[in-house]
Amino acid sequence: MEYNAHTNLSAIRTPEGIIEKHFIDSLMLGNFIELHGKVLDIGSGGGFPGIPLKVLFPDVDFTLMDSVGKKVRAMNYFIENLGLTGIRAVQARAEEVAKLPEYKKQFDFIVSRATAYLPQILEWAEPFLAKNGQIILYKLAGPDELTEGKQILKRLWLKLVGVEDYKIGQQERVFLIFERV
Repeated sequence: MEYNAHTNLSAIRTPEGIIEKHFIDSLMLGNFIELHGKVLDIGSGGGFPGIPLKVLFPDVDFTLMDSVGKKVRAMNYFIENLGLTGIRAVQARAEEVAKLPEYKKQFDFIVSRATAYLPQILEWAEPFLAKNGQIILYKLAGPDELTEGKQILKRLWLKLVGVEDYKIGQQERVFLIFERV
C-alpha cells in the first residue's frame, strides 16, 4: 500500500481488497498445481502472482516479466525487501524476448493473471514453454474467451488439459491449463 501510494501499481487500494484480490487470488493456484522447476510470470505488474507464489514455492526459480519500468522497479524493491532469492524481475515485452535462447522453451510453467485476452496471451506464452510444460492462465469464468481461443490452440499446437474453478469473494474465477499437443 505504501509503495502504491506514490507509484500507481494497482487501482485496488484497501487492505482487504489487496489481500483478497491480489494475494489470495495469486496463491489459489497452490490448491491445484505443485509448481517446480522454472516459472515465468508474464505481465506480472506489481508482482502478482509471481511473488506470492515464490513465497509458497521457495525452491522454484521465478522470472517475473513486465514491459512497464515502474512496475519492474517495484517488483525488484519487493523482492529485495522480502529477502527472496531465485527470483528476478525483468523489463521486457514477451513477444520481443521469446526468441532469445535464454528464454526460448526454458520454462516448466508460464503463469499469467489478467494480462491479455486468451488468444494473445497464448501467443506470447507458447515460445517460452519447455517440453512437458504448462501454461496456466488466471481468468474470469466464462465460455466466450475460451471459445474464441480454440483457433489459436490449433495453430500453436496447444491443448486445454484442465479447467479449475474457484471463487474470490463473489467473483467466479478459473485456471485454464494448457500443454503442447
